Amino acid sequence: MTQHATDPHTHESLSAWLSQQIALYVKRPATEISATVPLVEYGLDSVSALSVAAELEDYLGIAVDGTVMWDNPTIDALSAALIDELAKPSAAAGH
Repeated sequence: MTQHATDPHTHESLSAWLSQQIALYVKRPATEISATVPLVEYGLDSVSALSVAAELEDYLGIAVDGTVMWDNPTIDALSAALIDELAKPSAAAGH
């Protein structure tokens, strides 16, 4: 089931979703993806990071800058940044 931008996202729900997505790209079980390990340590490259950023846009219904993955190199940091972005009035309006 896909969560929509009108549903409340939490740090935990975003972390879980990101773990699943990252796991697909690095071909590892999501249970092996730690929220505190830099994503590059799993082998996530720039092309994959941009793909995940695009999927985040679809998942969250907001514009996501491609550099967000590098500016927030762990799932914990990325989730926190996305929660902050979702809290902005412009995100609530749909961009």
